[in-house]
Amino acid sequence: MRVAPGIMLTDEERTQLERYARGRSTPMRLVTRARIVLRAAADEQNREIALALGTTRRAVGRWRTRFAQLRLAGIERTRRGAGARRA
Repeated sequence: MRVAPGIMLTDEERTQLERYARGRSTPMRLVTRARIVLRAAADEQNREIALALGTTRRAVGRWRTRFAQLRLAGIERTRRGAGARRA
């Protein structure tokens, strides 16, 4: 059985994540990622987070792990579209 990485937040990270989670003009995918990380920091299990946020355990695990490795930069990244690659 795999164990999800524990998440400990600095005050600055928590403040920024809460800002993202409440942001009216923040892209929805970033809002969801921020909510995932905030719940993970509150020691919720991936299954509980996925149910509460209407996403999959796999998605929760991905963003939880990415945050643990890269911190805020890991969830702020966006994919580049096909048009962006043609430069």
